[in-house]
Amino acid sequence: MLGVVLALVIGFVIAASLISMPDYSLVPGEALPVSGLITVPRGQHHTVKGQVLLTDVGVTNLKLIGFIAEQFDSDATIVHTSDLTGGVPVSEYQPEGVVDMEESQLTAESVALRQLGYQVPERDAGVTVYVIGPGTPAWNVLKVGDVITSVDGTPTTNPDQLQAAIRAHHPGDVVTLRVGTVARPDPGRPVSVRLSSTVVQSKSVVGGKTVVSHSKVALLGIGDPAAPYVAAMGTQPEYDFPFKVSINSDDIGGPSAGLAFTLGIVNTLSNGHLTGGRTIAATGTIDPDGSVGDVGGVKQKTVAVERAGASIFFVPAQELPVARSMATPGLKVYAVSSVGQVLDDLRHLGGVVGTDITGPRPGPGGHSVPTDWQQSPWS
Repeated sequence: MLGVVLALVIGFVIAASLISMPDYSLVPGEALPVSGLITVPRGQHHTVKGQVLLTDVGVTNLKLIGFIAEQFDSDATIVHTSDLTGGVPVSEYQPEGVVDMEESQLTAESVALRQLGYQVPERDAGVTVYVIGPGTPAWNVLKVGDVITSVDGTPTTNPDQLQAAIRAHHPGDVVTLRVGTVARPDPGRPVSVRLSSTVVQSKSVVGGKTVVSHSKVALLGIGDPAAPYVAAMGTQPEYDFPFKVSINSDDIGGPSAGLAFTLGIVNTLSNGHLTGGRTIAATGTIDPDGSVGDVGGVKQKTVAVERAGASIFFVPAQELPVARSMATPGLKVYAVSSVGQVLDDLRHLGGVVGTDITGPRPGPGGHSVPTDWQQSPWS
């Protein structure tokens, strides 16, 4: 009898290790000093005292046995696939995280340099692709992170211009796109694609009555008809930096290191005493105006920064209750909504901010981004 029971247990364990669940586990990731990831020109560099840490979240697709085990891990959070991806096709979710990281680095560089008084002009350079509809003309010729700068020679510096340029053609027409990257929108490469069709609905009022009509229009296929609420594209900025700043993302995806990168660049280019000699950590997206946006996984990130020895943790204001619920008395958590607020807090905590740090200067132009460009729960 014991042998039968043992065989059943072994069989269950083997089966449970093979059965995939539609769920992911979020666990504490790493907390890394950003100073080792940032490179600036030799003459611009200052020796850094203390540390600014970025932090991420470990994400694992669960097997049944892992799903059971994670129920007993207080530091873990289990999320369903649809909650993790926000409706983005799974095949595009990881590449989207890479694009978000690239965007956060560019924005961090521009905000940090403006904080230090540098002029950083920018222009709207093209349309960044975030989601491609399966089976559409774009599916086999474009990829997440491509930046479309023109259609048949007509510039498309924002999504409205791209849609107008496509709608000016007929279904079946072959168009030539000029396609660059987030880091280098221009000059890009030529890409030919044959447009298909889709039906759009329009409403008009005739004689006091609402008339609904349908018409066929040309379709490129950026977006997923099954998840129309997902932000599929955004306006890609191109910055004119006064000198080169490089960031090594260390294979971390998502946008939530934007605040930490910004602080790290400011610290490296100013006096190096921004932290007052402390080990501090920060999580939060960064927008071109210096505002700090919400992130996910703060429960796990709080554990990670404590393990790394941080004594201060800056988090988006919305995440303060979660972070404080996980922090021990040795970790002080501060809610922030802008880079300027973080700098004020650091000054009050004994950091040397410096008179040259004046606040973000908006450059000419500016850009818009998809509504959900930085809202992955594991970012």
